[in-house]
Amino acid sequence: MKNIYGLNSEKKNDAFGLPKYVTMGISFNTGKFLWSVDNEVIFGKYGGLEKKKAQFWVLRSGLEMDVIRNIKARLGVMIPIVAKTSDLGNLKDDMPSPKMGGAVGLGIEFKRFIFDVAVYGDAAESYVEEDIRISAVGTATVKF
Repeated sequence: MKNIYGLNSEKKNDAFGLPKYVTMGISFNTGKFLWSVDNEVIFGKYGGLEKKKAQFWVLRSGLEMDVIRNIKARLGVMIPIVAKTSDLGNLKDDMPSPKMGGAVGLGIEFKRFIFDVAVYGDAAESYVEEDIRISAVGTATVKF
């Protein structure tokens, strides 16, 4: 759960608000494969004094596979079930086919260092642009 209290109070004098997030998921590890599925609901008011309302429900699933020692391949899919805001209406109607996002990625671990790269269909950007958007991300992590 995110944004349960704080900036998202219902007081009229709040300068900024954030919607609430509730996420629940489960994963299953077979040794070589890790499969996960989660479900996220986003709701509530956001923005400045003229607060807008958001309502989202997203299902996500992913599969991670050990390719060789210290290297993992990943596949994922994100399916928006509900995507509405009070100012933009039903965003899912304007999202291009296939009306979902996908991702492929690779992770490499060297002792205390982890490097991840992914290419994904950016569903959020697709809502806004009404065109398929592909994005990429890379992260580096150091374990202490």
